[in-house]
Amino acid sequence: MSRRKNLLIKSSPFILAIVALVVYGYEFGPDPGYTGAPGDNPKGCNASGCHTDTPNTGGGSVKIVAAGGTTYVPGQTQQIQVIIADSSERKYGFELSARVDSDPKVMGAGTLTSTDAFTELFDCRTAVSEGATPFPGSCPSGNTLQWIEHNLSGYTKSAPPSTTYTFNWTPPATDVGTVTLYAAGNAGSGALNVNLTHTYLTSLQLSPAGGGPPPTIGDGGIVPNGSTVNTIQPGEWISIYGTNLASGTTTWNGDFPTSLGGTSVKVNDKPGYLWFVSSAQINVQAPDDTARGTVNVTVTTGGGSATSTATLAQFAPAFSLFPDNKHVAGIIVRTNGSGTQGGGTYDLLGPTGNSLGFQTVAAKAGDVVELFGVGFGPTNPAVPAGHAYSGAAPTTNPVQIQINNTNVPPSFSGISGAGLYQINLTIPSGLGTGDKALVATVGGVQTQSFVVISLQ
Repeated sequence: MSRRKNLLIKSSPFILAIVALVVYGYEFGPDPGYTGAPGDNPKGCNASGCHTDTPNTGGGSVKIVAAGGTTYVPGQTQQIQVIIADSSERKYGFELSARVDSDPKVMGAGTLTSTDAFTELFDCRTAVSEGATPFPGSCPSGNTLQWIEHNLSGYTKSAPPSTTYTFNWTPPATDVGTVTLYAAGNAGSGALNVNLTHTYLTSLQLSPAGGGPPPTIGDGGIVPNGSTVNTIQPGEWISIYGTNLASGTTTWNGDFPTSLGGTSVKVNDKPGYLWFVSSAQINVQAPDDTARGTVNVTVTTGGGSATSTATLAQFAPAFSLFPDNKHVAGIIVRTNGSGTQGGGTYDLLGPTGNSLGFQTVAAKAGDVVELFGVGFGPTNPAVPAGHAYSGAAPTTNPVQIQINNTNVPPSFSGISGAGLYQINLTIPSGLGTGDKALVATVGGVQTQSFVVISLQ
């Protein structure tokens, strides 16, 4: 394992200045061929001059997590995570290769792709030009093999007790039978000593997803979450309605996957970020896009693909709704600690009582409320889709609020979470009691006409 480690240092006045380079020189990813896959070093990263620990004896682990579980859809990209855990060490690395089980020494399974600055790719053709020396026998004639691994940036950011590396894998375009992902992980102290490391091996076999019936998208079935209008905004949480949209019901882990439960969505040929999938409904964050007008929206499952259209616009506002699909999702802020939620900091806004299936309180004059929604337009700073966010990014266009046909100026409107807009306002007197009509307008576009807010 010689790549980037043939660094010779002779005595010189500059030796102290380059010691750091020597230490980090060992923390680039390994040469190709050290995953434990057939044809690779069966001991993974256990090799002369690399790591000397016997695999899987260090008290930690390496784990492969695929967004599609244990299945793949030919040609459909899914997110892969490699998690190295070892609480006794400080720095973590890995190498992974995907193989077709019918000929694993020669046939790579699909394409691996880096999605951030913490991993890098090698194949047998590029290895030598990069100064790598593949494990003997790991690059047979005619192979289509590929390896992905940590790089120096990934090593540098890794920290105890575990580190997760994330990247994409696109399976072969046709059904090639079962495939296996092989991964080797290593955990070390960060010191330049190959004896103070632990090495781990694992694998994950994936089967082609059962076909099943093809998906269909209903007429006008692509709308902002909570709305019925077939106009959506880039970065907006949208709902897709239809049949056979997924083989089961699956909810994300807050990780913005582009494939969930064997289902993926593309908006204008760009992958969306899935939150929830079921046979009849998908909730997905539309990707960022500068296009406007009619665009294709495609749902792909193991049974095939369905394409419909939606209008992509700068504004597509919609209030988020409680489960009755009528009352706005919101809270009443309780600075005195009297709320029933959040350790006393707020109440859920709605008809006083439990008519929505949980305890809510109607707002009264003087109450500060926070209302939630999607699609209220650009913000400054911009908040990219597909990433976690917590903050306050104001809308660049003013949001106007009407309650019971009375203008109520908001004190804030903007994004407070990934794709989630928050509108703060104080309830004035004279609006009446009971459920009153609530409408917001931004960029000349209005929210749903059927939304209400509960007042007392």
